[in-house]
Amino acid sequence: MRTRYPLTSAGRALAAATLCALPLTACGSDDDGRSYPTPDNICGITVDSQSLEKLLDDGDELVQDGNNFPLSGSYICHMYVDGNDSVVSDANWHESGYTLREHFEYSNIKGVRYFQGGKYASWRSGIATVILCPGVSDKGDIVDVTLEDMEWDEDSRGLLEKLGPPYFDAYKKKLGCPS
Repeated sequence: MRTRYPLTSAGRALAAATLCALPLTACGSDDDGRSYPTPDNICGITVDSQSLEKLLDDGDELVQDGNNFPLSGSYICHMYVDGNDSVVSDANWHESGYTLREHFEYSNIKGVRYFQGGKYASWRSGIATVILCPGVSDKGDIVDVTLEDMEWDEDSRGLLEKLGPPYFDAYKKKLGCPS
């Protein structure tokens, strides 16, 4: 599934004209901002577009590239801005009993913070959860889901902690997991 969010040439011209009407410091800078519309989803899973907008990188074109939404195997969604990974989500199925702590057992991720009673874990560039989803996949009853900001900064963790929980709820709903 590839979804492109380009800005048309007429839209670029209008954006350039609008930007040049601002103080001159905005027009010749190397950081011209974002020229693509911010989607309200990550590869078909609804999210808060205002939070997502703050995570996505500046650039001219956004491409969402995700494999089919499988009920077996793993799932990954890349959001590329101008060809570079910006936001990535992935998921993997596991047998019953798999925990969020196990997700980090063999990783080199430092500074993991568990919140909401251990339901979610975040680090400087990502957030993760495990979702109980019995009877949906032949690969297991639990799916771990992560959401990462590939070009993270000091604001990434807070933004991901805001965006992640509703994203994970929408993910669970899309999979058809029992409540």
